[in-house]
Amino acid sequence: MSSRKIRTALYNVLPGEKAHCKMAPRPKYIAGIEGIHSTPPVNSAVLILIVPYENELAIPFIKRVNRGKYHGGQIAFPGGKMEKEDANALQTALRECHEEIGVPEEKVSILGVLSDIYIPLSNFNITPIVGTTLKLPDFTLSRDEVECVLLVKLSDLFNDKNKTTHSFVRHDHEIIAPGYTIGENFIWGATAMIIAELEQLMKTNTFNHLGQL
Repeated sequence: MSSRKIRTALYNVLPGEKAHCKMAPRPKYIAGIEGIHSTPPVNSAVLILIVPYENELAIPFIKRVNRGKYHGGQIAFPGGKMEKEDANALQTALRECHEEIGVPEEKVSILGVLSDIYIPLSNFNITPIVGTTLKLPDFTLSRDEVECVLLVKLSDLFNDKNKTTHSFVRHDHEIIAPGYTIGENFIWGATAMIIAELEQLMKTNTFNHLGQL
């Protein structure tokens, strides 16, 4: 698997919601309590950064500091809401990645874009941008936002043995959350749904490439 193959795969038809559903929490939100908003969705973006790591490709995830109404303490991609100075989702993703983990925008080559995903709980509409760097960056963390960086190899992320399901209670309702268990960390929610689309796209198109050799 290479950055070139990832770029090529991203030019194919995206699986979108069909892939997202594989890792969507059940229910996504608690009707009548959550998902009730009086304002339009908040446009936001994340950067899925593909980096070289130990002779493989990996993605740096962030563990958010444990505060905030919805996503504190969770494992996520660098990203956040679009600001007035951002011309588009690409600029948002690059700016947030630089602010949160210190990767300069000029070091990132853009490979493509995955399907938008709407999160009823927080009212965020997320655009996932996929990029890469030639070398493993020196990460500088925004300590107000990021507790640590978790580097996960694609081979581990896409290993079915690491796909698990957790359950928890919110507002007296049970939430069933599929996700990815990496060491002591559990990746779920919107982040897992985005990974599921990248995984399906990569596995499908890797087989296609092999078939054409």
